[in-house]
Amino acid sequence: MRIRNCKGFADAMSQLDNLPMSQIGEKSWRRHKLVNWFIGTHPHLRAVHVLAHWSHDDSGQDLVEWTVGLPVFMILCAGIVFYAWMWWNQVAAAAAVHDGTYLAAMRGGDMGAGYARTQQMLRSAVGGFASSYSISIGADTSRRSVSGSVRNSSLFSLPYLGALPLNIQARSFQRLEQFYGGPPNGWW
Repeated sequence: MRIRNCKGFADAMSQLDNLPMSQIGEKSWRRHKLVNWFIGTHPHLRAVHVLAHWSHDDSGQDLVEWTVGLPVFMILCAGIVFYAWMWWNQVAAAAAVHDGTYLAAMRGGDMGAGYARTQQMLRSAVGGFASSYSISIGADTSRRSVSGSVRNSSLFSLPYLGALPLNIQARSFQRLEQFYGGPPNGWW
């Protein structure tokens, strides 16, 4: 059995340099000739050569990339849209409960005005989805304040992913807007 060393490999490569170039290009031509020389000296690697040649074939590559990439891109876009919808609902709920509670506190604890303002803001921000929110605004006379909360614990259905929880909640606390001669009873 002959032992191949680096010098023998270098001699074989120098012989490849003297052969005429094909139309493919110099680098590809050299690689092809090197693989053929290597397989000629190692005939049991013929299957590896066939697989290597098949893996370098670029026809149909775009179709494979689109087939793999498009579903990933669509799932990413759906996730961004879902996160943006949740964020918008949270911001709208926080603003609505703050305004409703503040209006109730300005009007001396008028819960009806605060509730109407909260409902109006939710409807203008999220449309028909506002009907799934539960709103509670209440006055605390011992603390001279009004507190309000908005909650939505519904399920949001996405195609292929099923029902995802949409838990939105916001709270607000406002002091009644009027002059008081001192702190409320029981605070000191």
